[in-house]
Amino acid sequence: MKTAVIYIGVGIDSGLPDEFFFKYGIEISLKCNVYNTTQLRNVAKIAFESNDGLIFIYSKSKWSDLQKVMLVEFERSSVFVDEKEPFVLAKGFKRFLDGVFFDFVYEKPVAFLPYNLKENLDASVVLSHFTSESALVKVFRCDIEKDKNLIYKDEVECIFSVQRKDVDKYEKLKGCYTTTGKSAEDALFDVLENKKVKIATAESCTSGLIAAKIANVPGVSAYLEGGAVTYSNKLKTNILKVQANILYNVGAVSEQTAKAMAVGAINLTNADFSIATTGIAGPGGATKDKQVGLVYIAAASKKGVVVEKVVFSGNRRIIREKSTRYSILLLREFILSQ
Repeated sequence: MKTAVIYIGVGIDSGLPDEFFFKYGIEISLKCNVYNTTQLRNVAKIAFESNDGLIFIYSKSKWSDLQKVMLVEFERSSVFVDEKEPFVLAKGFKRFLDGVFFDFVYEKPVAFLPYNLKENLDASVVLSHFTSESALVKVFRCDIEKDKNLIYKDEVECIFSVQRKDVDKYEKLKGCYTTTGKSAEDALFDVLENKKVKIATAESCTSGLIAAKIANVPGVSAYLEGGAVTYSNKLKTNILKVQANILYNVGAVSEQTAKAMAVGAINLTNADFSIATTGIAGPGGATKDKQVGLVYIAAASKKGVVVEKVVFSGNRRIIREKSTRYSILLLREFILSQ
């Protein structure tokens, strides 16, 4: 099932990330942003006709424009909703979550989602209507560039929409961590539950995002010991015991610092495994030798440490999101390797 996602009044990078939709098994075939009613009318009509479903990601200021398009292009009458903040809504659409509305339009699913919808909210009651019958296979550190089933690729992973009869072929790819569209944190949780090990985090550029993502999974409290957000050098030294001479000689954004942070998290919490990040999320902070997007990620156990250097593209929010996803998958892989 192919779904078009249209961002209204916000940039694509400012709204919900693709990962949010993929975890529900949604195959995005078209993604674009519009800023005025004329653009919206033209794009919405074409997107609706050429896809099996349509999701609008809207900013509050563009709500009335969206409803006008529903009234004109999709022949809906309007309903005045008298609540705390009265608003006009295309007839037939019902509220399921805060700011989330859904209905079928000419037998196709159509949803309105606010751009600032909390990612940890369970939106399956609405988004299950957009689920593809194909299997969603996710592969960590994938270098495949061309594949007819490839629907998404970034520095973290590739996502394939695969016919169920072909799943076995993709499941054998190195780095494959799910054939059911699971999120990185859910896949990590499966490993934690199987291995019965404790984990901890030490975060600089991600500033708690890794721990927060992992903590979204019900039951993870049995395995997540905690984490340290050590943004400043002072806290890296005081809390994680990163040696001052490391920070002075090679800087906070370095392989040595990431390694020391990961080891420090193990010593601080006595966890079995840890993950640490330090990098430059931008837009400032770059130097001649260290560009925006550079992140060092270290996974540690009581037996040793691995550190990976990655350069992520995107704005500050996207770089931090990619760093978080990469870290969770690296930690999962590292635990399985021990």
